[in-house]
Amino acid sequence: MAKKRKDKREFEEPAEYDMSSDTQDEFNNEPPMLSRSDSRRGKKKTIFKYPLLNLLIVFFLLIPIVIVIVFVTVQNMGSNEVKTETESTVNVSDNTQAKEEKAKAKKAAEEKAAAEKAAKEKKAAEEKAAAEKQEQDAAAAKKAEEAKKEQEAAEQKAAEEKAAEEKAAAEEAQKKAAGGSHTVQAGETLYGIARSAYGGAGAAAGVEKIKQANGLGSNDVPVGTVLTIPQ
Repeated sequence: MAKKRKDKREFEEPAEYDMSSDTQDEFNNEPPMLSRSDSRRGKKKTIFKYPLLNLLIVFFLLIPIVIVIVFVTVQNMGSNEVKTETESTVNVSDNTQAKEEKAKAKKAAEEKAAAEKAAKEKKAAEEKAAAEKQEQDAAAAKKAEEAKKEQEAAEQKAAEEKAAEEKAAAEEAQKKAAGGSHTVQAGETLYGIARSAYGGAGAAAGVEKIKQANGLGSNDVPVGTVLTIPQ
């Protein structure tokens, strides 16, 4: 109001008129014109005149700001918690996977060691079986060779005995043909000697011939006696 009146007075031209007492009283009752600095001071006084109202205004202005801050903080906390939970889950998953891989590697190593051990044992058993078989084969070959040698020795002995018998028979036949002598061996009898010399048919007559040729009075002939075998 004071500013408008001041401006109005600045643009109005002064008029010369006589002021009555009523007019003077009216102007005297008007408030005095204020400068800009006075106007500002008045506004400041008006502002600080009601501190409770000012506090309420500030409170209501701060409420949405606080709500926004709290909301953002909660969102960030939620994101951090989700992130932490995700990281924890990932870490747990990684740890579980690492443990599983470690267990698998350990199991694979144990299986490999068991397989190698089984292979070694199998190889050792095969080598042992081969060695035993080789020993058995060698023993069988040795036994077969010994049996062959024994058989050959027996055959050779039989051949030698046969040859000796044939030789003795030939000599005996030669003696029978030309006449000769005979040395009595243990277990031989005069009848047996006569039978050998003259055959089974002329054995009895041969006994008499031998007795007469050697001057024997009986059929008993001592061992070692050389008898003359006549024709």
